[in-house]
Amino acid sequence: MKTIRRSMASLLLVCMLLTQTVLAAPVPKSFTSELDAAEAFAGLLQNGETVMHIQVPNSFDYTLCYRYLSMLYRDAYVFEYMPTPVNAYVKVVYNDAAKHAEAEAEAARLARSLLRSDMTEWEKYLAIHAYLRDSVEYDMHAALNQGVETSDAFSAYGALIDGLAVCDGISAAFAMICRAAGLPCIYVAAPGMNHAWNAVWYQGEVRHIDTTYELTGQTETKYFMLTDRQMAKDHSWDSAMLRKLTDSLWDDRYVGAYILNSIGGLFRGSDKGWELDRKPTRAEAAIMLVRFLGLEEEALRNAGRMHMPFTDVNPNHAPYIAMLYAMGLTNGTGPTAFSPNLEVQPRDYMTFMLRALGYDDGAGDFSWRTAVEDSLHMGVLDLNTYNRLTGTPFDRGRMASVSVAVLRARDTGGELLYERLAKQGVLSREKLLEFLGK
Repeated sequence: MKTIRRSMASLLLVCMLLTQTVLAAPVPKSFTSELDAAEAFAGLLQNGETVMHIQVPNSFDYTLCYRYLSMLYRDAYVFEYMPTPVNAYVKVVYNDAAKHAEAEAEAARLARSLLRSDMTEWEKYLAIHAYLRDSVEYDMHAALNQGVETSDAFSAYGALIDGLAVCDGISAAFAMICRAAGLPCIYVAAPGMNHAWNAVWYQGEVRHIDTTYELTGQTETKYFMLTDRQMAKDHSWDSAMLRKLTDSLWDDRYVGAYILNSIGGLFRGSDKGWELDRKPTRAEAAIMLVRFLGLEEEALRNAGRMHMPFTDVNPNHAPYIAMLYAMGLTNGTGPTAFSPNLEVQPRDYMTFMLRALGYDDGAGDFSWRTAVEDSLHMGVLDLNTYNRLTGTPFDRGRMASVSVAVLRARDTGGELLYERLAKQGVLSREKLLEFLGK
């Protein structure tokens, strides 16, 4: 078993051979990419799991995987790995698990107390930035003795609990609060500068926030929400690595889900998260149609009052499907079967979306068989969205990105769908326009 220990400030990777009996591992997750493995492991860490069994090629670079993981999920821990053909795994061992848990609890409390639902994304990031700037003192002793120093100043605990930290701990704390709040944020390491800060997603691009540089209180926003070009004036980092990570992490599928969730909870996950890579089901498509019709509250209010013949529908899905059935907007797959778990295809989903805009396939406005192509010709989808819909697997992430495009389309009455839904109180027009940069 090998380990990579997170060096507190210089970010050096130390590998050492340890002896340990490895028990039979569960079915491993297969990866060919270090980035994909890091993303999957970060998700497990966020759910409290610290071990991931893997199956990877011999060329797999565990050090690179660790570097990506540290950007996604930063705190004081040892990264262990077993690079064997059988029972290979990666593992995180926190330097102090109790302190890590305490820091996470404090980050969750701050996310609740600092951030309000009526804040813009800009205001949310600024609130976190300002809190850390005003409440954390820079630990000069730890910074000057980083070669031998192992204090809490290099962890989120130091920043959030002790109020004393260096850039490493401050940036880890910033990312931890964002993670608790569901805000897109990663940790950026700059070994050449012996420095670290944070990167966030805002209005379709990566922005940089360096809270450490503003601990003196001389300025509030000089190093807040800077573009790559602005940040590069006095900062240097591995821009290619950061770009590869953010392009993967914050692709149009993630952005679509994030926007829909933020503007009114139109897209939701489960205890497994958003599951963007999973195929959407007929039940999920039906729920999205009801929401895009602005009828979710009515459907839930009338739960149990509307008749439908389907006996295979989950009680949580029944209000949505019953409403669509009553409106003549969906049918079953048999006399008493709806087949709620059956995977939907792009044409199925676009049929629902066109109906949300008021188009009637029964009247010949479009055809189920050509619903995707019809959506392009009718101006509901632009060419880029159409190409992604037809050229990539249709999963929940793609469903979300397409749904955002539909929100910006005009219904049969000539009104933008998001304007209509905003009037009905279904979503926040202001938040959507902020995301779109308008």
